[in-house]
Amino acid sequence: MHEGGSEGMIITQGGRFGGYGFYLDKGKPTFDWNLVGLQNVTWQAPNALTPGKHTLVFDFKYDGLGAGTLAFNDMSGIGKGGTGTLSVDGKVVATEPMKNTIPLILAWDENMDIGSDAGTQVNDKAYQVPFAFTGTIDSLKLAVSRPELFHADKAKLEAAMTKAAD
Repeated sequence: MHEGGSEGMIITQGGRFGGYGFYLDKGKPTFDWNLVGLQNVTWQAPNALTPGKHTLVFDFKYDGLGAGTLAFNDMSGIGKGGTGTLSVDGKVVATEPMKNTIPLILAWDENMDIGSDAGTQVNDKAYQVPFAFTGTIDSLKLAVSRPELFHADKAKLEAAMTKAAD
């Protein structure tokens, strides 16, 4: 971050109709989740970043079993909530629950953008596009891990499917 503070979009996928944005708002790291216009959940650091290099991490732990439940004719694994955690330089600065997620597909109407928002904003009240990032992004890592069904999960789902067929 440079003197005088940085702001702007680091990464976004989606926009007004659903998606997320990870950005600096007056120097404060912010992760904003838009649940198809029904709800916004925002994680924000209490303080602006100091000048220099920083590592920002948003981590989301999903509560559901995932799309694997669909193989058992069971919708219970999708659309569940979870807990998001925002960290700055290894220190947790914000933790919030998210009641629901978008099942199966995220942002069917807009691309992913890095360094600005070329579509519609995820949160109309927070920023206006293009919201170009005024600092330097040295690297960006996006890791997505899907929930796995364990043997015990599969056994329960199989039993429920068999019972429903009787």
